[in-house]
Amino acid sequence: MSRGTILVVEDSPLNSSILSGILRDRDYTVRLASDGPSALRMVKQGAPELVLLDIRMEGMDGYEVCRHLKADPATADIPVIFVSALEAGLDKVKAFHVGGVDYVTKPFQAFEVIARVQNHLKTARLQKQIVIKNAELERVNRMLQAVSYMDPLTGLANRRHFEEFLDQEWRRARRDETPLAMVLAAVDHFKAFNDTYGHRSGDDCLKYVATEISGALHRGGDLAARYGGEEFVVVLPRTEAVGAVVVAEEIRARVERLRILHQASPHRVVTVSLGLACLRPGENESSDALVGAADRALYRSKEAGRNRVTEAAT
Repeated sequence: MSRGTILVVEDSPLNSSILSGILRDRDYTVRLASDGPSALRMVKQGAPELVLLDIRMEGMDGYEVCRHLKADPATADIPVIFVSALEAGLDKVKAFHVGGVDYVTKPFQAFEVIARVQNHLKTARLQKQIVIKNAELERVNRMLQAVSYMDPLTGLANRRHFEEFLDQEWRRARRDETPLAMVLAAVDHFKAFNDTYGHRSGDDCLKYVATEISGALHRGGDLAARYGGEEFVVVLPRTEAVGAVVVAEEIRARVERLRILHQASPHRVVTVSLGLACLRPGENESSDALVGAADRALYRSKEAGRNRVTEAAT
């Protein structure tokens, strides 16, 4: 079984043969290139785990080859060990400056070549594992954050997400001098529904209502959230009152069309009451003004017989 793939870039057939022999004796897979352009083509065809790169080559020297490798994100992480004869005047500073991780000198000593190759292969593999683990950790963190912003029963945004979103959109609306609308919705006679059909049916009812509320939103920038208990909230950025009325009425109609039996309600089916408000944030106003206006409008819907939409007085 191969211990890794190494590209040897060496224009001397003798040195190439010696290096490849040392490596193959230790069960490494060796690919050979006799000049810089050939090496770059081979790397594009399939990236090795490490490159042993001769510095002094005709045409494109090893420094230039290394610069090309490090300039390409696809090959930038491949460790490069430079190869040089002592009398050729190895420029160690330049070698590290262009991206080399180490160097070996000619004539080769097998134990030194293998020690340096093993060291940098191990380091490169550990770095890859760290990158993979960090990516996995980031993915898990994103999932945990998403869960922390989600209402577990309905799948809508939770109260925390709503409050952060409202604060963000309130500040944006103030800055851009645009309207911000909000719709508060409450399932009518929900306590009586739970008392009649049980809490499990009540949970199912809330799930169905949440689905219809979400379905009534047709823009990616709008937010539907569970406000608490049987109450829901919708935030509609850049929306005038007339647009919010359309959304609220669609929510009301969609819930009524579910035809969920509710014998304890005068309407005989599950319905929702809605209140909406629309404001252009003033300099000294907080988002509480919008929430309060929508809440008062919702109260008036309930007082007027429920299953209706009421717009806040302006």
